[in-house]
Amino acid sequence: MPLPRIDRVAVLGAGVMGAQLAALAANAGLEVELLDVSAEVAGAGLERALKSRAFFLAEFAGRVHPGSFDQLQCLAGADWVVEAVVEDLEIKRSLLARVEAWARPGLPISTNTSGLGIARMAEGHSALFARHFLGIHFFNPPRHMKLVELIPGSQTDPQVAAGMRRFVEEVLGKGVVECLDTPNFIANRLGIFALVDMLQRMEAGFGVAEVDAVSGPLLGRPRSATLRLCDLIGLDTLVHVARTARENLPESSCFALPPFVEEMLRRGLLGEKARAGFYRREGERLQVLNVQTFAYVDLGEVDLGALGPALRLPALGARLQAVWRATDRLGILAREHLRAVLHYAAGHAGQMAGDLQSIDQAMRWGFNWEAGPFELWDLVGLEEEPAPPLISQVRPKGRFYLPGQLFSLREGRHVAGEGEGGPLEKGRTSLQAESAALVEVEEGLGVLVLQGKMNVITPQTLELVHQVLAQPLRGLVLWGSGALFSAGADLKHIAALCAQGDWQGLEGFLRAFQQAIMALRFAPFPVVAAPHGLTLGGGCEFCLSADGRVVAAELRMGLVEARVGLIPGAGGCKEMVRRLGAQPAPIFGTLLEGQFSENAHQARQWGFLTGEDPILLGEDQILTRALELAGSLAPGYAPPAPTLIPVAGGPGRAQLQQWLEEKAATLAPHDRVVGQALARVLCGGEGPPRTVDEQLLLDLEREEFLRLCGTPATQARIEHMLKTGKPLKN
Repeated sequence: MPLPRIDRVAVLGAGVMGAQLAALAANAGLEVELLDVSAEVAGAGLERALKSRAFFLAEFAGRVHPGSFDQLQCLAGADWVVEAVVEDLEIKRSLLARVEAWARPGLPISTNTSGLGIARMAEGHSALFARHFLGIHFFNPPRHMKLVELIPGSQTDPQVAAGMRRFVEEVLGKGVVECLDTPNFIANRLGIFALVDMLQRMEAGFGVAEVDAVSGPLLGRPRSATLRLCDLIGLDTLVHVARTARENLPESSCFALPPFVEEMLRRGLLGEKARAGFYRREGERLQVLNVQTFAYVDLGEVDLGALGPALRLPALGARLQAVWRATDRLGILAREHLRAVLHYAAGHAGQMAGDLQSIDQAMRWGFNWEAGPFELWDLVGLEEEPAPPLISQVRPKGRFYLPGQLFSLREGRHVAGEGEGGPLEKGRTSLQAESAALVEVEEGLGVLVLQGKMNVITPQTLELVHQVLAQPLRGLVLWGSGALFSAGADLKHIAALCAQGDWQGLEGFLRAFQQAIMALRFAPFPVVAAPHGLTLGGGCEFCLSADGRVVAAELRMGLVEARVGLIPGAGGCKEMVRRLGAQPAPIFGTLLEGQFSENAHQARQWGFLTGEDPILLGEDQILTRALELAGSLAPGYAPPAPTLIPVAGGPGRAQLQQWLEEKAATLAPHDRVVGQALARVLCGGEGPPRTVDEQLLLDLEREEFLRLCGTPATQARIEHMLKTGKPLKN
């Protein structure tokens, strides 16, 4: 299915979701018509989206053009229409009736609904409209939430649905699951069931803190657990979605909310939007609601008994087995709640989706569960009695997921399938260290994977770099495992060397770091970095050395060494000078404050990325695209030639010194010391403006880095960061 060409989007409705969907499209480089009852209302929605930081850069809001529903003629130039008005069936149907006049072959028309029926919205419309109409449900906030539920109607053209799926995945960067047209679809149906089930169990006398203690990470769910999540969603929204399920699903009692929820609604205890819900903050104290008396009390520690040690187990399966064996009051609560969720998923799977993987993905992407319900079944085992019919069908094989096989809901049996797995899962690990590994993928391309806690760069990482560069590869991609690229150099190792006064060892580590970075820069094959998440300090320096980068839009990138009283010491300063030449002033304040970008577009503005580095909204695509780029650079590749770099010299240094003096009142004393060291390196040391080779700047970096490490103030900053994770201003 070819990717549809979509350049212009019309978003109908400028409320919270509509305005943020407009921002998402603008972030992807699309032009957007944002319409509401008036241009003023649409403009107000755009302003709210700006204030909520829905845009990567404020100037991207210029791609959004506010207007009114009286200007629907703009749909004639749209490539995609998104209806996103209030969640009311008749209001949506009324607006779509006006949209129908502009329906044409090839124009997808979608509704963003959290659970209303697609077929009911399409009733009474023309066959042309119905063929192009479908549900595309973005989770809120759409910039940050990965899940999108795609719901074709009974008359939707499969080609339209397939094309929109590709567009949402590849251009907007979302994870798409296809749902059946049933109330609340997949994620909200299962997610709200889980929330309501625990709310119902609270009537047996369980407190707010107890419920959240056993329904968060212990069960593979986020720390928001149950009741913090209710506060985040908003109690009014929760009640609305539960009511939709109760009124439209036969198992209505499963979604019946206990009386205390209605009383909270009456009292306006809606959660974070009202600054009071199941939790509220009273000064510095976090308080929880007593749902019997509706008084707030200070949040205290919850004694989990035998489950306490289980909560600290890293493997979800081990945590779940502890829950399954528990016999105390809270353990039984956790087990019976988990059993109810698993039985509900197994009993209604065929009503929600055509395959189990979509259900598991929906819960992982939409509610941030560590594992979906059928992955959880595999972890706890299928020996339940009495078992739902679906479990009985799977029992002969013992698991839903088997190597090379997936369970088909349509066929009621395991069928051949590859399941999920990217290049790393399909590759071969050929070199291995504790902090890094080389994974060789097809066609002779390698991936140097940074791994371990925060993917920090250790001496072993640096040794492995040279081993990797000696391999007969055509190209190499730099990648960080998990949700980040790298938090930088191993600060514990640096702190230990400082504490021992082992300055020779510290210089050796720093020199090895510089040599590894330069080896990557002048490698015999192309090196492409694929940064995502946190990419700080030495991790940023790894990326700066590469021939190119393919980056995640939500990149948090920066040379942050000043936060611990240091300067970039492994080529970071040199690389910024190579990019900015004899004009270091624009980046000086950013480096001195140890800032890291809010997103990749800001990182590009600061000079960490070039205009040629692709920025992708979908992190799932980054590694594949980086491998493609490395492969495309491989034919005829020659390493870059060493170059001379212009430096500002003494005059530039004087300019930066003046900046330090002007900011003296707002800088901590040691910031000024770090600033002087940074200015010396960025300007190429003493002497007039001139050109220098890269090694001179590396030598200056190493000299100033070592000098700063010897100061008590820097050592105090390093110690404070390791203890608290926060910078010290001294």
